[in-house]
Amino acid sequence: MFQNQVYINPAQAIPGDFASSNPMIYKLASTGKMVADASGVKVGQFVALNADGTCTTIPGSAPSGGLSRVGFVHRENNAQITTFLAESGYTIQPGQPVAAFGKGDFFIKADAITGTPTRGAIIAWDTTTGLINVGATPTATLIDTGFVMLTESVTAGDTIIMSNSGA
Repeated sequence: MFQNQVYINPAQAIPGDFASSNPMIYKLASTGKMVADASGVKVGQFVALNADGTCTTIPGSAPSGGLSRVGFVHRENNAQITTFLAESGYTIQPGQPVAAFGKGDFFIKADAITGTPTRGAIIAWDTTTGLINVGATPTATLIDTGFVMLTESVTAGDTIIMSNSGA
């Protein structure tokens, strides 16, 4: 595609980018591999690490093993563009490697918000939709990821910073 617009100020980040150079910790899979399941995995979202080494964006329920089986998918430019004439893609195709992190500072898209969340609000992952909810109270399918919001305020759809590194 040809360039069709110019911004004076570039975007701060894209969901899935690192937000700092603070320590980050990869999740480890017991099988030695971590790949997208048959549905593919979306960059900038949380995943459940399955016993067979696959990662699932929408597991339907909280993964057994708690947060030890939950990771955040970092943007490593490994998502492929498969839609005809699309300019970008955020889905890691089935069987492709996934970089899931358990600790760090990342940019995310606030898919939904509950109440009026401010800095320090919990980042929850809805295991039935795969969406990220900021400020929600955890339930059986809406799990607290251990990350908190570092941005001062948020509206649904904003790109914000989350952290669990103590930043």
